[in-house]
Amino acid sequence: MKHLLFWVLGYLATVLLYLFHSPTALGVISLGGVSLWLIGALINQRLVVRVAVCTCIAMINGAALAYLSALNLLSTSLIVINMIAVIVICELLERYHHIDSHQHSILRIVTSILTYVFIPAMLFGAIGVSLVLYQTTIATQTVLFSAVVGTSLALFVGTPFVLAFMGRGDAYLQSVYQFRHVMFCVVVISSMVATAAISWHLFSAATVALFVLSVVFYDFKALNLCSFAVGGLVSAALNFHYINADSGLLDSGFYAFTSIAVGYVTALFVWRYKKLVAHSSAQLSQLHESFKHTFELSPEMLLTIDSSGTVQEVSQGFADAIGEPKELLCGRPFTDFMTAQGQQAFTKHALDVESKFVLSNLQLLSSEGEILTVNLKAELFGTPSGICTLCFLQDISEQIELAEVLEQEKELLEVTLSSIGDGVICTDVNSKVTYMNPVAEAVLAKLTREVKGLPFDEVMPLYNEDTKQPIRGLTDYCIKNNKLMELPELTCVKNHLKLEFAIQDSISPIYLKNGEIVGAVMVFQDVTESRIMSRKLSHLAHHDVLTGLPNRLLLQDRLSQFCRRALREEHNFAVVFIDLDKFKKINDSLGHAVGDSLLKKVAKRLTNCIRSCDTVSRMGGDEFVLLLDAVRSRAQVGKVVEKILESVSGCYELDTVQVELAVSAGVAIYPEDGDSADALMKHADTAMYRAKKVARSNYQFYSVELDKDAEFKIEQESAIAKGIKNSEFIPYYQPVVNAQSFLLEKLEMLARWDHDGELAGPHQFIATAEEANLIGKVCEQLLQKAFRDFSSWLEKMPSLTLSVNISVLQLIEPEFIDIFLCSLKRFNVPPINVEIEITESSLVSNLDTMKQTLLDLKSHGIRVAIDDFGTGYSSLSYLKHLSFDTIKVDQKFVSDLTGNIDGGELAIVIVHMAQSLQVNCVAEGVETAEQARILADAGCHQLQGYYFSKPKSARAIDSIIEAGVSIVQSRTLL
Repeated sequence: MKHLLFWVLGYLATVLLYLFHSPTALGVISLGGVSLWLIGALINQRLVVRVAVCTCIAMINGAALAYLSALNLLSTSLIVINMIAVIVICELLERYHHIDSHQHSILRIVTSILTYVFIPAMLFGAIGVSLVLYQTTIATQTVLFSAVVGTSLALFVGTPFVLAFMGRGDAYLQSVYQFRHVMFCVVVISSMVATAAISWHLFSAATVALFVLSVVFYDFKALNLCSFAVGGLVSAALNFHYINADSGLLDSGFYAFTSIAVGYVTALFVWRYKKLVAHSSAQLSQLHESFKHTFELSPEMLLTIDSSGTVQEVSQGFADAIGEPKELLCGRPFTDFMTAQGQQAFTKHALDVESKFVLSNLQLLSSEGEILTVNLKAELFGTPSGICTLCFLQDISEQIELAEVLEQEKELLEVTLSSIGDGVICTDVNSKVTYMNPVAEAVLAKLTREVKGLPFDEVMPLYNEDTKQPIRGLTDYCIKNNKLMELPELTCVKNHLKLEFAIQDSISPIYLKNGEIVGAVMVFQDVTESRIMSRKLSHLAHHDVLTGLPNRLLLQDRLSQFCRRALREEHNFAVVFIDLDKFKKINDSLGHAVGDSLLKKVAKRLTNCIRSCDTVSRMGGDEFVLLLDAVRSRAQVGKVVEKILESVSGCYELDTVQVELAVSAGVAIYPEDGDSADALMKHADTAMYRAKKVARSNYQFYSVELDKDAEFKIEQESAIAKGIKNSEFIPYYQPVVNAQSFLLEKLEMLARWDHDGELAGPHQFIATAEEANLIGKVCEQLLQKAFRDFSSWLEKMPSLTLSVNISVLQLIEPEFIDIFLCSLKRFNVPPINVEIEITESSLVSNLDTMKQTLLDLKSHGIRVAIDDFGTGYSSLSYLKHLSFDTIKVDQKFVSDLTGNIDGGELAIVIVHMAQSLQVNCVAEGVETAEQARILADAGCHQLQGYYFSKPKSARAIDSIIEAGVSIVQSRTLL
């Protein structure tokens, strides 16, 4: 509140002094400018305080006028207008001039003064002038002079002080309100009064001089206080004498105003210059201190030397590097810290005002004897004591060591890249080649120096092996997308010698430690040979090795493609399943080499029979599959298949052997017989098996009935397996009698299946059991039961023989004979009482294998009989190479015996052949007494047939053996 009281008391003293001298309305309006001085007191106060202070001042002014008998409505109104002007201007400055911010723009300061001080003051002054002119008879010129002079002087000398206070606050005013400033202001006012009394001209000169002196001695603060006091004094003096003034006084007022303005502006310029000089000096001093502090504490190696090379100042970084305190380093020659080699290099440069230099790889010596390698840069600068040199030292010892390590690593890297078997090509960020290792140079047939800087796509012309289309921009894409990428499939490169290489591997960006990409590196392998091998392996994986045709895997893929294309294009195609009839017989009898040769010729004929859009493949063994694309009808397919069968069937010249071949085929058509690859293959296979059963070189189309047959076959296989588990297979026996006495001598075991209460013959299940690989288990079950029955019969009839039918497939199994003998031993059946029957056709088909098997059987005492003799359609020369005991005449030859010698001569011939071979002869299918007589007369040893007995169960055979009579007689007993 100190400054508030100062302003208010000063204002009241001035106003009261003036009112006592001139208690009129003209005097009150002259005080309008003086009232604006209250802004300095109220600018930092709240609105309530401002209103309260102005109200008190107005009341004091009113009381003074009342005391002087001059209080009236006009003077009261003028006092109120003056106070309102003060409050309004304070509010405008506080709200819009941003008191708390320091304004640097002169334009903004001037704009603020005009907008928020001058214009409102003039508006309120105009209101006061209008009231005075309206209610008094005072001349307009006199009223305007009083208002303008008072307001202008107050605004001019008061505004800078107010703005300074607004920007700097109470602290500024506290420094202004010091005793020396007030005393200086009293001296100035006294001097101004004295000079004004002597002469207005002297007053003008003194005003300028005193204002300048106030700036020089007491800065801007005294200038504001003095200008405030001088302006107020002059304004009061002019208005005080204006009551009886003449026109010359108006000129004196203008002259006084001009003098004050010139003096103030001149002093302001002097103050500004003084301020700039002081500010620059302070900045230089601060900069010097900062530089010195920075220099001394700098961790860098810095020092200054004079023209003689003596060290003047050193940084902490230099002292730490040398290993001595800074105090011991200053004053010594700089060369004391160098090695001999460093001194020689340093002394070559003259240290004078004209020289500055850079010295690389200068060697310094620390206090511990460690050699430091530095780069020195010298810069000259002037000081009051002369020219000095500032030396910047950069320790590059670690850089040199690092460079050596990097050089070693670079050499190691080059050796490594040169030693690896992969090709390496490096590029910069613009895909320009920067490096190639020897492998890459060998592939491209160019050296690195020949291609360095060339575009990657020009050096490494990549292309697709299949499409021959160029592959470009790989390195650009890799760098742009910042990712590792594999080379496209089937990538190749062709060098300038037109040599082609298949390559594979990857391209990766090259990163610095900070993650910046500086290029790309391509690592590749020459995979020409491996790709060729891969193609071969792929071909082998999808093609048959023997014929070169597509195999099962490729067929499945193509069949799936056929299905998709047929569905899309709405057309039909056919699947033809082809099987070579009796190929196994050819393969086993003539050898695998002949069989392979036959398969190749068949594959060639099949390939020649089809169109380029069709497919022929080998499924394996003797099975082939044809895919006939875009067929129109079954009739068209039938003609094509007939043509194929006609071409494939027939005679084949195989080395020195001729083979007659027949084939069977099954056909399934999309989509009638199936809309999937599996369904079509299954149905074509089913149709093919039906064709094999119908006739040689036949083909069949798939039908639903075939599926039913297949389902029945599956059901029968399941039933056979179940029958084995439930022991449903039982042996039946057909008696074989002596041709002369008709007495029982032998029993032939025949298979029967007791299934669902019905007795099935062998023709109903043997073939299915063989196809299902169940024949071995069926045979084992039958033999076990037969040996058990036969063992009991031997006790009553020791000479009885049991004849069993064994397939060649079972006989050629390595362990069959051992298992067979174990079964005989288990049931105490002597091997001499057992005879194994083998069909002539199967014996001839496996002649080489069976020779040793028959010898093994004979060595264990087991008899061997050739069944169905004469039906093999082969040369009889094989008989002399085999060991056997019995020949069985097939029933179709026996059925021809009707008493006509010509008609039954084949049966008689076989009987005579057996006699000449000195082996037993059995005639099958004897159904009449005449046939029995003829055979007996011809010398046949044993007879078998329905004339004597049908196959019977074990219980019925028990009855025959118990009776001990001839079979013809025994029939009457059953």
